[in-house]
Amino acid sequence: MDAKTLAAAEKDYILAQRHDLHAHPELGREEKNTTAHIAAELTKMRIPVQTFPDITGCIGTIQGTKGPGKTLMLRADIDALPIQEADTTKSYASRNPGVMHACGHDCHTAMLLGAAKILSTHRDAFPGKVKLLFQMGEEIGTESRHYVEKGCLEDVDAIFGMHIWALLEAGTANLEDGERMACSDRFTITLTGKPAPSDAPEQGADPIAAAASVILGLQQLVSRKNDPENTFVLTVGMMNSDGEQKGHLARSVQLVGTTRTFNKAFRKTLPQRIEKVARAIGEGLDCQVACTYFFGPGPLINEYQELNDLGRKVVREVMGPEALVPMEKQMGAEDFSVFMEKVPGVFLFLGARNEKKGICCVHHHPAFDVDEDVLPYGTGIEVAFAVEYLNRS
Repeated sequence: MDAKTLAAAEKDYILAQRHDLHAHPELGREEKNTTAHIAAELTKMRIPVQTFPDITGCIGTIQGTKGPGKTLMLRADIDALPIQEADTTKSYASRNPGVMHACGHDCHTAMLLGAAKILSTHRDAFPGKVKLLFQMGEEIGTESRHYVEKGCLEDVDAIFGMHIWALLEAGTANLEDGERMACSDRFTITLTGKPAPSDAPEQGADPIAAAASVILGLQQLVSRKNDPENTFVLTVGMMNSDGEQKGHLARSVQLVGTTRTFNKAFRKTLPQRIEKVARAIGEGLDCQVACTYFFGPGPLINEYQELNDLGRKVVREVMGPEALVPMEKQMGAEDFSVFMEKVPGVFLFLGARNEKKGICCVHHHPAFDVDEDVLPYGTGIEVAFAVEYLNRS
């Protein structure tokens, strides 16, 4: 089965899907029309579709006719971002003001629909079945868990994911072993002081001053309590006070921040480390301290060697022997990691940058775009990976 040729033949369909999706973006948890569109396309292909009463997104299942076998899941995310698109002159520019596919999820969905079309017409090429997950709310960072909780992966033996990548040149791809993307956790620290006139601060407890000291203290976790060889980022991105008068101390301050790391064991210690620093400083300055910590998606680590090797083999077949290039691990997060904690998986980055075409903006930028010539590559890789994985099994 020549996945590269079959995918190239579907280029018009893939691009048409991408344009339609790009023109009608929807935010995470709100992708009702997007889900309906995907379900309609899958139904045209005679692929059974599973939808859900309480969440968006859907799953199509293609049963191979070559015999019984394992189940592979291919995943695409479908949500857009709260960003106003810069270039509104494109024929497929967003028609939803303030919402834009600025990360490539429209491409992921279009590529997987292309793969669905090919696999559904070549069911005799593989045993077992392929499940196509069109996932909601990846940008929110917590929504992939819903599909796990609903048992959608219970019969899945392996899962494959891919992301269009603006830092890689078109015609290249990256699939390396080991750490690829960091976790993304969130913490909140509330410091409650005692109001007092600003000209007599000794009569109260100043939570703003305490919060400033806590922010500086937390950075000591990175520079002095962390092994320098362990990648770790801690950022306080929000500081909110209930102060209403410039002549009085505020009653309370809330700090909200994130942590990023690849080390799973170290990650588990962060709630205690952060609270210890916050309490020592805040209570030392007579403020009450309350801390909460939310574990978001974990680090994404390509740790299944057989799947990694298969993915690299497929990339070379579809894109050419020189297509694979190195790329540094990324501190951004990807909630595909939630699936990889449930079943073996592999994650690939597909280059889409082309400066000659003026396509060079980073993800989440109002002028973000991709070199659409690479989209059939993504479809071909998904098809080839599915067919070879299932036949090997």
